Amino acid sequence: MVIALSESIVFSKQYGKIDTAFSKAYGVVGYPTMILTRASGTEIDRIVGFRPPEKFIPSLFDIMQNRNTLDDYLTRLAAHPDSFTLRNAVAEKYLYRGKYDQARNHYGYVLKNDAENVRGLSDDALFALGSLESRAKNYDAAIENFEELKADYPLSELFEEANLWVPYTYMKAEDTVKAVRLFEAFKEDFPESEELEWVDKQIKKLKEKKD
Repeated sequence: MVIALSESIVFSKQYGKIDTAFSKAYGVVGYPTMILTRASGTEIDRIVGFRPPEKFIPSLFDIMQNRNTLDDYLTRLAAHPDSFTLRNAVAEKYLYRGKYDQARNHYGYVLKNDAENVRGLSDDALFALGSLESRAKNYDAAIENFEELKADYPLSELFEEANLWVPYTYMKAEDTVKAVRLFEAFKEDFPESEELEWVDKQIKKLKEKKD
């Protein structure tokens, strides 16, 4: 499959944490990230995060056919400006390009126009905003978003994850005391969580750092 694709695509591997100029130029916010560009270097779209072959190959062909790309979503959104699904999709594309202001605008539209979460997308938008602000190092805003999700959408599938991201964000903000306290609270509130081993590791690191 890779051999066949290599007939129409030139593959080039960049180490973004080393080649920081490349990462900055394309707004890379996470690894791994695969960016498809035209010969001029203009981005067509990107695939963020690891995907197994059965999901990666279809995503790659989508981009090659300009399907479910940022340009495709923007074109469809222009025809259907009230589509919450398209708003979330566009926002996510901007988020992963490091274009936070554009992402905020589209997530904000979803939250403003569906505060009751009738369409089931407002909790996703709120969590994404928290993640966005955390990436942008706006830690107070990130925590506010996660706390709002916890308060407004206690039945959301993202409720547990929001509870985990609050201490994680305090940890990133180097507020060790609050991070440890809230990680400990997470263990009590979610004793069956699959993240407990990771949480214990963070608590240990934070306590060692404090000492």
